[in-house]
Amino acid sequence: MIRELRIKNLALIESLTLEFEHGFTVFTGETGAGKSILVGAIGLLLGDRASSENIRSGYDEAEVSGIFEVDAAAEPFRSLFEELSITADDNQLIIRRRISHADRSRIHVNETPLSLAALRRIGDLLIDLHGQHDHQSLLNEQTHCAIIDRLEGVRELRGTYGATWQSFTEAQRALAQHDAATRLLNEKREMLEFQLHELDQAHLKSGEEEELEAELKLLSSSVQRIAAVSGILELIGSPTAVSIDKQAASVRRHLEQLAKYDPAALPWIDDVENAQRIFSELEAFCSSYLSATGERTDPGRIEKINARVAKIQRLKKKYSTTIEGLISKEQSLRGDLAALENSGADRQELEKTARAAQTACLSAGKRLSDARQSIARKFDRTITAMMEQLGFAGGKWRTVFEPLEAPSEQGLETVRFFVRTNPGEAELPLAATASGGEISRLMLAVKTVLSRSDYVPVLIFDEIDTGIGGVVASAVGEALKELSLTHQVLCISHLHQIASLADRQVKVYKEQSGSRTVTRIEQLANEERVKEIARMLGGDSKIAIEHARELLGKG
Repeated sequence: MIRELRIKNLALIESLTLEFEHGFTVFTGETGAGKSILVGAIGLLLGDRASSENIRSGYDEAEVSGIFEVDAAAEPFRSLFEELSITADDNQLIIRRRISHADRSRIHVNETPLSLAALRRIGDLLIDLHGQHDHQSLLNEQTHCAIIDRLEGVRELRGTYGATWQSFTEAQRALAQHDAATRLLNEKREMLEFQLHELDQAHLKSGEEEELEAELKLLSSSVQRIAAVSGILELIGSPTAVSIDKQAASVRRHLEQLAKYDPAALPWIDDVENAQRIFSELEAFCSSYLSATGERTDPGRIEKINARVAKIQRLKKKYSTTIEGLISKEQSLRGDLAALENSGADRQELEKTARAAQTACLSAGKRLSDARQSIARKFDRTITAMMEQLGFAGGKWRTVFEPLEAPSEQGLETVRFFVRTNPGEAELPLAATASGGEISRLMLAVKTVLSRSDYVPVLIFDEIDTGIGGVVASAVGEALKELSLTHQVLCISHLHQIASLADRQVKVYKEQSGSRTVTRIEQLANEERVKEIARMLGGDSKIAIEHARELLGKG
């Protein structure tokens, strides 16, 4: 429900705060007092388009904000809030919209900036606004099927059908994707086979580049490495000069001689022995290294490595990827060509799944269609009876089902409401035959029937009393009163028969404030409400006052 409405610098309204409660609230006042501005302000919170022309003259910006109480954990609020990243703490929504001459509009919901389209989606869940305005869901034929599907006896079947239709569309999508992929692969078969052959013949392996580069580096430095190893060997064990090994042996003999007289020399003997062993191992390493290096200095090997590296670089450039990417692409090509070979068998399985899903969808759709038509006949009779009470003498309501060639998300048929508002006239689509005031009363009838299952918590009826009076006006008021037991109902009315039945009455009026005209509101109680009802009766005479008291007493 809506808890509070704040308006600042919008048209004739300078600053206004209005609090709401559950039940039935009526707005009354002279024509032109500004009641339509209130409805327009609420429309802005629902996603209606804004115009800078609505900003109060002399000001740069207008602002409208509203506080709404919602059940954020219930569908469809929960899923929409998750999608829009809105957190509704304490089940409260604060919608704020600013309009300025500099830019068209800024929208925030619980401090989260949103687009106009997103605001409209939220607004559709919060309020149904009916009258001489654009927010009229009943005129949108896309909603007609949803209205029937909210009726008892249809809701469960609609859910079942939705699941089977989803499975059917997914199966169709999988089959279509398979066919598209197969066509594409067939068109590229020769190229795929060529690429696979090229990569397969390359015999690529992960890490090969690094190995080749390391080997090439070694081969390219063979002269320098041979010289270094040869120098080490000459120092360690040269037969022509005094080698390190011979010098170490001589040092050891002298240490052994010294140790005979002084034990302090003994540890050094072990160290020299270790040094001799190290030099011996180093000599063996260098000899082996020199032999192996000499064997690998074949210039032809360097040429082969360079050719291999060049081939890998060419493939990497051609396919714009790394060697790991080339290996992965080779595997992918094998998979694509294997898929082509198996495409016939795969398609048979997908076709089988799609046929089974279609059969289940059609079966669920048939049960849904039967339930819709059965419930719709009762719905039509109820609405037609209510139309009689609401001023459509001789009127008729009829739900028309038109079969579709293929299952759709809504079912196996389209659903459209046809109506006859006057006797002797033809039944026509609702949007083509009813005026604004008539639409409001028709929606009142629909909402009354749907009141137990309708998820939109707030209903606003703008001048629902257009073109009616007397007994019909009283019937409209009673219907609104009944509807307010399950919804928050806001209504703009000029008729005392409706106003007197409301739980609360708000007077909208204009007054001079300095040199400016401003719209004000006053929540009426007791005698003030009696006076306003008397005014609506035609004056403030004693008879009008007494009649007003009597009406309010009955309400």
